[in-house]
Amino acid sequence: MVTRIKQFNQVLQMAAGMIILSIAAASCTKTEGEGGTGSISGTLMEHFYNDDYSQLIHTAPAVDEDIFIHYGEDLALGDRIRTGATGGFRFDFLYPGSYSVFYLTQDSTAGIMNEEVAKLVEVELDRGGEVDLGELVRLTTLDFDDGQAVIKGVVKLIDYVDDSRWPNLVVDFIAYAYEQEVYLTYGNHTFYDERIRTQHDGSFEFRNLIPGDYLVVLYSEDVTRVTDKVALKFETTITEMDQVVDLGEITIEER
Repeated sequence: MVTRIKQFNQVLQMAAGMIILSIAAASCTKTEGEGGTGSISGTLMEHFYNDDYSQLIHTAPAVDEDIFIHYGEDLALGDRIRTGATGGFRFDFLYPGSYSVFYLTQDSTAGIMNEEVAKLVEVELDRGGEVDLGELVRLTTLDFDDGQAVIKGVVKLIDYVDDSRWPNLVVDFIAYAYEQEVYLTYGNHTFYDERIRTQHDGSFEFRNLIPGDYLVVLYSEDVTRVTDKVALKFETTITEMDQVVDLGEITIEER
């Protein structure tokens, strides 16, 4: 928590020019602060996105998150409270004057992934006023494996007799493919995100997935001998947080 407060102090110093009141025109008497009858309240909601903000995954109340308030022209933090179970917060017993409410959120425009910035809302509070800021939004990005969904399947291997030739191949045996590599790519990622191997029964499962588009790839031997390997590609979309996608039985070949 000390680190977060220091971070807010740095942000406040950089954002001093954004405060409504001018320090040069300030009165020597400070009116903002605790001891009055006014209040500032609101609700903080958390919007969860995928890593490039191209898809909103889900929303939920931002629980137990820090909300800060700044009193008038004083660059020091005035007070800090935490949001409740519904994301609600309330600063009570405030004098009339100018206030700024702050909270941390990721920035969808920032070049650094997962960098947090201070989001401020400026308020002019009348005597005895009750200002409701409504719904405020905190942004959070998720990795592809920060969810609950599953993509699964079973891989079978057809092995041909070594000296048989295409197109007259002779089957030697059919079995479940053990330790066959299976690759998973999320969205528009340029490289695969996860690689797993099949179990003894040929099964595989990619777990803890978030909603979005996925590409599953396996490699099978090219039994025609035109190339070395053939990529078997399966595109699927997860639309629900706890969805299970079954790709069924996938057949690879070997000779």
